Amino acid sequence: MQEAGKQHARSLALGGLVSPWTVPAGLPLLFIVLDLVAGGQGSIPNSEIAGVFAAFLMFGLPFTYAVTLILVVPVALWLRRRQALSAARLCLWCILLGPVTMYGYAWLLGGRPGELLEPEGLLLSAAYGLASGIVFCLASGIRLLAR
Repeated sequence: MQEAGKQHARSLALGGLVSPWTVPAGLPLLFIVLDLVAGGQGSIPNSEIAGVFAAFLMFGLPFTYAVTLILVVPVALWLRRRQALSAARLCLWCILLGPVTMYGYAWLLGGRPGELLEPEGLLLSAAYGLASGIVFCLASGIRLLAR
């Protein structure tokens, strides 16, 4: 149980170190789920899943660390200084960053960033932002709501 007035139980640096792994670790899982939804016919080859994972590790992970260190950690510190740090607020910020970050991924990796502007792309990238925010908050021990 956290003390009254304490906004997080662990270092924000821990959240910043762990949360960027959410997207690269989640992509192979997403491909597996999509394959199962498609009937489990092996429509997405393992080599493609491995290739996407490798590309995200080489390019996406450093990009995600940059986003985390430039746009997430400073907002967490700003909210903490205002006694307003909460998982709800930080996750909302990460949801908003998700589409911007995924657009950057697609551009960086030579994908089709325009597809991310369609409703499905926005929802998926916002979900990845939320997942990253949740991992950041869990790793840092940030309480759900500010008091």
